[in-house]
Amino acid sequence: MNLDALVTRQTQIMDQARALQEKDNFSDSDQRKFDALMKEANALAQQASNYRKLNGLSDPQDAFFVAGSASDVGISIGNQPRVYKNLGEQMLDVMAMTTGTDMRAKSAAAERYQQIVNAAGGNTSTPSEGGYLVETDKAADIATTAIQTGVFSSRCSIQPIGPNADSYSYLAADDRDRSDGKINGVSVYRKGEADLMQDGGKAKLQERELRLEDLYGLVYVTNRMLRDAPAMAAYTKRVLRQQLSFRLDSEIWSGNGAGQCLGVMNSNLPVTVAKETSQTAGTIVAENVVKMMGRFKGNLRSACWFINQDCLPQFPLMKIGDTPVYTPDFRGNPFGALFSLPIVPVEFCATLGNLGDIVLADWSEYLLVTKGGVEEAESIHVKFLTDETAFRFIMRNNGQPMHDKPITPLNGTNTLSPFVTLAARTE
Repeated sequence: MNLDALVTRQTQIMDQARALQEKDNFSDSDQRKFDALMKEANALAQQASNYRKLNGLSDPQDAFFVAGSASDVGISIGNQPRVYKNLGEQMLDVMAMTTGTDMRAKSAAAERYQQIVNAAGGNTSTPSEGGYLVETDKAADIATTAIQTGVFSSRCSIQPIGPNADSYSYLAADDRDRSDGKINGVSVYRKGEADLMQDGGKAKLQERELRLEDLYGLVYVTNRMLRDAPAMAAYTKRVLRQQLSFRLDSEIWSGNGAGQCLGVMNSNLPVTVAKETSQTAGTIVAENVVKMMGRFKGNLRSACWFINQDCLPQFPLMKIGDTPVYTPDFRGNPFGALFSLPIVPVEFCATLGNLGDIVLADWSEYLLVTKGGVEEAESIHVKFLTDETAFRFIMRNNGQPMHDKPITPLNGTNTLSPFVTLAARTE
């Protein structure tokens, strides 16, 4: 079972457990069912955790918990009282507050919403045209599932940002060029007794900044579905997870950095390995793979080969001499491994023979910043003729590679990088 299936199943189990807990006539039989569901949910959570560890994935929930618990003002995931049973109930209140005509219903909805505002420390970030902060536990769930189901975002280094900031600055060591023997602009020496010490140089640090940008998703719900809050909640989370994770992965791969993530393929960090002399167009050979590993500088424990699925037939018969370099079903990966590093097909990679059809990457070298809290607004006008209501969800994040250029080593002429590509083989 893959991570997406594990998370989906765990969500379904927890929804069933909540439905039991909310029964008025809770019986001994219900208690046994509840215990069994929680046992299964805990087992699925452990299985998901093991999957992440085995495949070098980060756990976004850890980052969001730290963000919530570390700030003096803002959202606390653990301490906020539950206002709504599920996201669907809150969506109904959003609709009542924005388009409802029943003043009593609008007042009751506003009172419930105010509890969320109070729990968030008054920091609502509510836009004037009608946006409503999603309840904290549900906001964290939307953001977490969107990130953890992404192929790239789940592997990135995640940095939460507190409520009083809209950007994140960090100091990156200016140590990419090591050809002069200095690391970060500093040298160390040995000295004899009474010898004069040499100047070791000054430390060089490069400030890099990431400013939060809005990423939004639109979910269309039929007015018939609006009558069923649990179904609407499940549908909304599923659709948002698909929309947000796909867009985030797309930007991490090839975003232009203008109001969105700077994608690795649009940065100066990757290095490119030349094709072999007289190599046939539209092929990947063992020599390509060996030389790509020779240019890689990153964490091999979390590194993978990311490929276009068109490349898969190139690998099973790949050998060096009589020794295969491809391993089928490595670590439970159905697409196998090259030199013991998993192969991960993704649709963002270019087609076979083009630059970017195969990339050796360590995504822990990519920084993804995010700010807790998801804003929700609705409109009955967008899909008026089809009797649908549009709900908009906005989350704030941004990302870029941690460094802006490859490493030049002390010895050797080839630069090194945590992202290595293969030159085009189109002719």
